[in-house]
Amino acid sequence: MNIIVVGIGNVGYIVTEVLSQYHDVMIIDNDKVTVEKVKSLLNVSVLYEDGSNPKVLRSAIERHHADIVISTTARDDENLLISMLSKMIKPEIKTIVRIRNPDFAIEPSPQTVDQIISPEIMMANKMAELAFLENAVDYESIEAMDLGLALFEVTDDHKDIIGKMSIDIQKPKDCTIVAIYRGDEIIMEHEMTAIHVGDMIRVLGSPESIHAFNDMMGVKRPANEFLIIGGGVAGSQTARLLESRKRYVKLFESDRKRCTELAKELTSTVIVNGSGVDPYLLKSENAGRADVIIASTDVDETNLLSGLMGKKLGAYKIVSRYSMVEYEDIFEYTGIKTIVGNYRVVANGVTKTLISNDKAILKMKNPDELFFTVTVNPRSAVCNEHTGDIKLPKGCRLTCLIRNNDKIYPDMYTKFQANDRAVLYTYNVNKNKLEKMFGTSIDIDV
Repeated sequence: MNIIVVGIGNVGYIVTEVLSQYHDVMIIDNDKVTVEKVKSLLNVSVLYEDGSNPKVLRSAIERHHADIVISTTARDDENLLISMLSKMIKPEIKTIVRIRNPDFAIEPSPQTVDQIISPEIMMANKMAELAFLENAVDYESIEAMDLGLALFEVTDDHKDIIGKMSIDIQKPKDCTIVAIYRGDEIIMEHEMTAIHVGDMIRVLGSPESIHAFNDMMGVKRPANEFLIIGGGVAGSQTARLLESRKRYVKLFESDRKRCTELAKELTSTVIVNGSGVDPYLLKSENAGRADVIIASTDVDETNLLSGLMGKKLGAYKIVSRYSMVEYEDIFEYTGIKTIVGNYRVVANGVTKTLISNDKAILKMKNPDELFFTVTVNPRSAVCNEHTGDIKLPKGCRLTCLIRNNDKIYPDMYTKFQANDRAVLYTYNVNKNKLEKMFGTSIDIDV
């Protein structure tokens, strides 16, 4: 596809980096230094202009034969304008805009905008979900299929499952264990694997079953008291989600004017005007009593420091966002494992937007680790065969079958049927072997 990305800030760069691996991308930005930097790093064509100028936009769409325009400038109103101008210039074009302020999130339509992505809102949803899943360090939502994908950490507190074989764990209904991570090893054929302290367990299932799996592991300290650092869009939306579930929420925000706005927006959250890295303030506000501290500012260093101080004061769990990919290892090195990266949130948001709902591609932490679906061809080798009789290529695991909107978590006696959608988890899989087995081409690029 031919894609134009307007506005190359943090979000725009991530979008461009992800898409330029597979598509012909042109970027438009009036910051010459940024444009030249992106040009030197990525395989893209560039236009040093104002993307909201109708004449510039028309020329770019015509010259690039654009199929999609993605607008990710810093201004919500400008992004909507660019989308509407693109529709006027080429009515059949697909448009995607980045929106920060929920007030600008208009209803998509063929005349205005096809899709809205809001990294801040997506990040808030993910942080709130992780805050409620006491044992989880990662969570992804596959809304199109009403599925969740969680990564649970096994600690000394989980005595009910430590030492048990994976197959013997009393899993809740409507979920399945996808893989066990042990150090750098990913164990996909895990049924006879004994669970160890330090293992990470990847679970796919309905949102309700994901929470049930969390409870089955054992919860040492239920998440009832939350402290949020940072009252920006992500922080305020996280607070809104938490207080809607009748939890005690306290939010720190250093800007006094923003505190006044938050006090009007939020119904029961306690607003504290002060810095989330001030140790005296954290102590005086009993930060150590919090079951979960959520660091949601735009500054990675602030989130890291507030998380470390929260741990030292005794908070049970830290959930932190980060923007720079380089900070991922730093957070994990300090022991803060439940982190929400801007990169993956945006990459998966764009991925979900640019593909049809039935594919539901998710990129995981490892570059070659993917979730996607493939429809069973009536003439394929697997059709009408028991799943236990089919040897999938190395690096592939069947996690779920979707049949007439019903989800089937297969055992060895489950039969593939024509037009089933097979939800596959793959890691370094041979795509050609997979295509031959299912008798169809598999497009697992964004």
